[in-house]
Amino acid sequence: MAERFGRPSPRAMISMAWHHPMSALAAKSAAAAGLAFWLGGLLPGDLGEYRYYAALGAYTVMYPSVSDSLTQAARAVVAVLLGALLAMGLQLTAWTNPITVALAIGLGVLVGAWRWLRDQTTWVPVVALFVLAVGGPRPEGYVEAYVVQIVLGALVGAAVNFVAFTPLPIHELQKSTTDLRRELARQLRAVANALADDGGSRAEGVLAGLPDVSPARERVRLAIAQARRARKGNPRAPRTAHIHRALFDLGETLQRCSTSVESMAVVILDPNAQPLTDNLRRRTADLMIALATLFEELEHEVPDEQQVAAARASVDGLIDAVENETGGRESRYVAAAAAVSGLRCLEAFVTAQRRSGADATVVPGPPLP
Repeated sequence: MAERFGRPSPRAMISMAWHHPMSALAAKSAAAAGLAFWLGGLLPGDLGEYRYYAALGAYTVMYPSVSDSLTQAARAVVAVLLGALLAMGLQLTAWTNPITVALAIGLGVLVGAWRWLRDQTTWVPVVALFVLAVGGPRPEGYVEAYVVQIVLGALVGAAVNFVAFTPLPIHELQKSTTDLRRELARQLRAVANALADDGGSRAEGVLAGLPDVSPARERVRLAIAQARRARKGNPRAPRTAHIHRALFDLGETLQRCSTSVESMAVVILDPNAQPLTDNLRRRTADLMIALATLFEELEHEVPDEQQVAAARASVDGLIDAVENETGGRESRYVAAAAAVSGLRCLEAFVTAQRRSGADATVVPGPPLP
């Protein structure tokens, strides 16, 4: 049964929402903030009065990957300490006034420019300002409570991310590869249609009118990078290693195929180049259609052997046409390059999709028009 591109079922929609990155981020942030707030309230004396800082610390270290969460927790603690020390240094020289507040913010921004702090850089001026505003002339007690609660919250956040909510963004990776595969099929059909239109294929604006797959390709690149980061330090990573390897291979293959198709389109449809002969143009269009059909329709996420055979036959037909062509040398070279690129894309995609289809189920995506 070919892949259906209709509206996903309610169960699929619920699964997509549950596995959406924002759903996981909201769930683990809420759990970590609540737990940190409760634990912060258990601290003795005045420390417990500042437990909302524990919740804040837990929230600020919530990242999609375990390794990022641990790294950001360390950066947040260092940034808080720097901000507190800066404010206490200013308190030693003068009382809280417009000048010291201005210095706290200005110096905090400069200190926060330390590249290692990255996302946690704003803690430095913010903490300095809070210490000046709330700490009073003797800010030691406030600084102690602030630092302890922030450190507690950061530790709780990192622990929750590691133990309870250790996300491995398989669904995002699956969906991005599916979207790129469909966009690539659209582009292939557009190239074939341009080749079929003898006059329009040489028009100046035909290349600009082709579907742009670069956004879908970029989403795959980002999804692969995010998934690789998420695997670092993740206790669940070994259980899904085979799925990630398959999806990484599929995503990278589709990226190469999309780049190759764009290059072929530029060469084949260049209005300033020698046009292909009628036979070569028709054979090249047949190859594009065969590849597009293969990308569009999958039997249980495994390429249909008849469609694979049809695509290979299209490659062979184009190569035979090149060998028998007596026209211009340039057009034969262009058609031969298209045949070789199409064959490499075909073989790589079939191998990667078979491996991916055996290891994972692609999340339903948007319907094709």
